[in-house]
Amino acid sequence: MPHFLDLFLQELQEKREAFRRRLTGEEASELDGLLKKSFIKEWRELPSPKTEDLRVIAVDSGRSMREYAAGSLMYICRASAYTSWGKQYRRVVSNAHMISSPRERLIDLVSLRSEHLEHQVALEAVQASSDVDLVLLDGSLYGRITHVPISFNYPGERDLYLRFMQTFIRLLEECRKRKILILGISKDSVARHLTRLLLETVKVQVLQSFKQMLSSSDFEQLHEYLETEEKQSVSAIRFLRDLSLSDNQEQLLWDLLYELRRPRPDFALIQAWTETAGYTTPIEPYPDVPLFKYESKDPADYVRRRFVNAYKDYQQEEDFENWAIPVMRGTFELPTFVTFCAKLAHNDTPMRIDMPAFNTGLPTRISQISAARMLDPTPQRVIEVLQLLQGEYGGPELYNVFLVRADQEARLPMSDVTTLYEPLVEKELKIPLVPKRRDRRIRYV
Repeated sequence: MPHFLDLFLQELQEKREAFRRRLTGEEASELDGLLKKSFIKEWRELPSPKTEDLRVIAVDSGRSMREYAAGSLMYICRASAYTSWGKQYRRVVSNAHMISSPRERLIDLVSLRSEHLEHQVALEAVQASSDVDLVLLDGSLYGRITHVPISFNYPGERDLYLRFMQTFIRLLEECRKRKILILGISKDSVARHLTRLLLETVKVQVLQSFKQMLSSSDFEQLHEYLETEEKQSVSAIRFLRDLSLSDNQEQLLWDLLYELRRPRPDFALIQAWTETAGYTTPIEPYPDVPLFKYESKDPADYVRRRFVNAYKDYQQEEDFENWAIPVMRGTFELPTFVTFCAKLAHNDTPMRIDMPAFNTGLPTRISQISAARMLDPTPQRVIEVLQLLQGEYGGPELYNVFLVRADQEARLPMSDVTTLYEPLVEKELKIPLVPKRRDRRIRYV
């Protein structure tokens, strides 16, 4: 049988039930039953849609990276800000380096470059326009502040994270001052904001169900394992095995430990347990990352420790510090964000929507919170956002008419790099570009 289909069918039949449960996300355990019950309480009906004649700026970017046989790489990023009044703003940035970092680090660099370009073109469009109601960015806004603040080991790129944050801060501040609504819309997301909060509720329920059947010392130990990072330790596994529990009780604890360690994305819960359009209770997440948990007290010390390489790109240390330290100080004073998921049609997949908290009337900053919280009742501004997004919705293939147009303008397929950009580089620089062996068939076939 061609294409190994006979072997694949045999494998599929042997794992039929496990495959079906994992692909559909259907209820398969007692823990799933508890989690589903908590989730359904946070799934809400959409408000009536509203169509308004808004002045909208939609921003998206495209990027590509190609490695060459000489041990070098070239990346190209381009971004487009498409406006509802027909004006377009465009930017392109490219660079070439000799490879000195793992591929994962290179992907991080190009991704950050691409998002930085989005901030730049969005800020340019906002500042050039006297009247703007709404700015739409493709992707998460909240996720941009949780990037690991690293210094890349490439000339001219070592301070990229700082430039990224500087422009992002300026964009948010411009929108705040001018009362412009700014949204990040993610078509695909692995964020777990809702799942983590729901698991806290389920964890309390499970602990209470075991309180009467365990000794006080065992109960306290179980509580400690579920509350701390110790839940990932070998001692936690041994402890659970030594408890006198039924098979069902033991399985419930195992499932809970596994879910706490590797929570499912919010999108997975929505896909598994909803059959109607709707949205989740908005959340003000807390960035549970070392940058905001431990480093905000001394921005100067943080810059000197984490961006040692960046000093190489400046003639005077003072020049770098006088610029970089205020940027990190501003990073620690960023506003909080509000995030929620929405499914605008029963047969569509969910989207994640992020907005700065100041757009909802919440003045809080990241430095002022210590834990995530649900916003119940839903802020009126979130209701208005859902109404607007429904008015701009054209179905599963046209999830937002403005962002789809921006995506069409900015997208950078590899075929364009091969047939347009690389020949231009070869012509202008009078050098041959020889791709790595794995890429040659793409170029020459």
